[in-house]
Amino acid sequence: MKNKTILIPNSFYGRTVPAIFHQRLHRFAARVETEEGVEEVHIPNSGRLAELLFAGNQVGLHFEGRKGRKTRYTLVKAQTPDGWAFIDSRLPNRILAKHWQDLPPLRGYDKAYPETTVGASRFDLVLHGRNPEKIAFLEAKCVTLVQEGTGLFPDAPTERGRKHLLELAQLARDSNRALVFYFVQHPGGKRAWANREMDPKFAEAMREAIQAGVEFYAYRVMPGEEWVELTEVPVEEPAGK
Repeated sequence: MKNKTILIPNSFYGRTVPAIFHQRLHRFAARVETEEGVEEVHIPNSGRLAELLFAGNQVGLHFEGRKGRKTRYTLVKAQTPDGWAFIDSRLPNRILAKHWQDLPPLRGYDKAYPETTVGASRFDLVLHGRNPEKIAFLEAKCVTLVQEGTGLFPDAPTERGRKHLLELAQLARDSNRALVFYFVQHPGGKRAWANREMDPKFAEAMREAIQAGVEFYAYRVMPGEEWVELTEVPVEEPAGK
């Protein structure tokens, strides 16, 4: 498969502030050190991130100070041997909200409704075409864990993620279009797949969804100073697994 790259404007982050990671305080907070001293920062990702957030690693902060907020900075990226990995789990939905029409699998629709509840289910994006019957239901997953070139989701067990796949599978069986987008926010990601070792129930739900007709796509996400590169990578099980 020849990887296709799409460039979109980087309206998500300005220049980041360098820091050294010290300690994770809880799921959504950490202590880091900047040139100005020790700072408590927000972590926009509830995953384990153990391979990225460890004492002494270089990280990047985005200033998001505003009235009523306890922390000035959000930790958005961490250094890896391959380059910067972006840990911000908000990024996939922000990309979809602004640039869904730039992604080839989503062309042909006219309107997009983020965070939409349908029945008992809430989806990251629901797309409508001119034909009232042309509807697509989409879930986006932030992938930060990469092992031997494979972006693996999740990095911690997720009952919510499994439920989403089963709901999409049922929609596909009912003749709706259902999609999952893996956004691999790590420069070493060459493909994407389910993390069976971490969450076998999610992996089984993914196989069930594929059999039901749910479409899976993956993009490696690399934000630069001016542009974000979205490079399509295959959704495939790594060899030998």
